[in-house]
Amino acid sequence: MQSILKDIFKNKEFERKFSRASLENQIILTTRARIARNISGISFSSANTGEEKKMILEIVKDSFFEKTNNKSKYIFYMISKLSKTQRSYLVEKHILSPEMLLKLQSKALILKYNPQNYNRSVSVLINEEDHLRIQSVLPGLNVKNTYEEIHKIEKILEKKINFSYDRDFGYLTSCPTNLGTALRLSIICHLPAIVVSGKIEEFVKNLAKIGCNIRGFFGENSDVVGNLFQISNQISLGKYEDQVLEEMEAVCHNIIDEEKAARDELKVSRPIGVEDSVLRSYGMLKYAKMLTYGEALELLSMIKLGLDTDMVKGVKHFNFYELISLIGESNIVLNSFDELKMDSDEVDKVRADIVRKKILKGTDKNV
Repeated sequence: MQSILKDIFKNKEFERKFSRASLENQIILTTRARIARNISGISFSSANTGEEKKMILEIVKDSFFEKTNNKSKYIFYMISKLSKTQRSYLVEKHILSPEMLLKLQSKALILKYNPQNYNRSVSVLINEEDHLRIQSVLPGLNVKNTYEEIHKIEKILEKKINFSYDRDFGYLTSCPTNLGTALRLSIICHLPAIVVSGKIEEFVKNLAKIGCNIRGFFGENSDVVGNLFQISNQISLGKYEDQVLEEMEAVCHNIIDEEKAARDELKVSRPIGVEDSVLRSYGMLKYAKMLTYGEALELLSMIKLGLDTDMVKGVKHFNFYELISLIGESNIVLNSFDELKMDSDEVDKVRADIVRKKILKGTDKNV
């Protein structure tokens, strides 16, 4: 078990050669689809007993792994058996929710994870807000593909499990906003041009009017950092899955068009305040001995904007999401020689070194 964990949680991709992603995949960084399901006849997670949680765990585990081919593709983890750093790593990768780290009794994860592409995963969360949360995360704009991944898992489980369902309300869930299909689609998008152009307030209002939730990078109750937003559909009741997918696809293309238009305007107008912010960010990243994660996100966001609007030189083109994934605290610690001895200052120093190595053009020091 430990060797498997080592392969999955130790990412050796610091030296990966960058292949420039499409513009769409540099605005829409990831797409996630998830469905909530509850087992018929068992109380919701907020009201059930410890024995019921154990029952849910065994039902889901046995039903899923009854097919022998799943055993080779998916790994089962008790959340309580993972180290604190490993749990934090999975939160950083949006595989675990912060709620899964509270009251760990009978909470588990079934995970299909590709160490060669750490932005791609399919997972089942057991005993979260609902009995099951089936989710898929894929890089870039991948609305239909992420849904297809979770639909496969749902079909496997449906053969053995009766889910709570009502003819009028659809799938029954702990939170009323998830009633119906219980399908939630969310994207992480990078919108620096909209933000610095002063258009973000109107942009957020327009998204809210069409039924979208807008949150920070780390989801509910998190602040916006690095011009990163998590945007999702708000209502699944009264809609078929195909309708939810089509609406979210349209929202994503609108977001891409808005950000591209804002970038094009900045290329022409080159506001002195924006250019100054880009160049200050370059100077700080170039010379800083230590960087916190929040600082790095903010500075890299402006450097990425500078590259996309031709405001900065001496910087390599880089995949924004891959880089900010590399410099998360738990990822740095898991890649250290001795994670138990690494303090926050050492993490911040390694982060600054990684950023310089990834973005600076060797001997080219001109801006």
